[in-house]
Amino acid sequence: MAWLLVANRVPSLAQFAFQRNWIAGGLIGLLMLLPLFLFLGSPARIFLSGVIGWTVLALAYQVMEIRFGRLESRMGAFHLFVLGVVVFGLLAVLDWLALLMLSARRSPAAAARR
Repeated sequence: MAWLLVANRVPSLAQFAFQRNWIAGGLIGLLMLLPLFLFLGSPARIFLSGVIGWTVLALAYQVMEIRFGRLESRMGAFHLFVLGVVVFGLLAVLDWLALLMLSARRSPAAAARR
């Protein structure tokens, strides 16, 4: 929300719009990866916490669309929500696959085959 308010209420920073948008996008990306690092090793928790966080973000985005009407023309709140669900689903699957590979590597059957 702060990024949106700065973008629309501080005209002197308009010349730095490209940099401002990249910095804000990077910060959102880092915050998005937080559930992955907190719950590494538990794909269900990664997915659930990510979807809950992304739901809060999508609801806040929908509230901001009321005040800033052109925000919806870029991406709607539902599309933002679906994007987050897909990304966290992919991260949870990748974590699950990594856990499967690690457990297969540690199993006694793998040692017996050698």
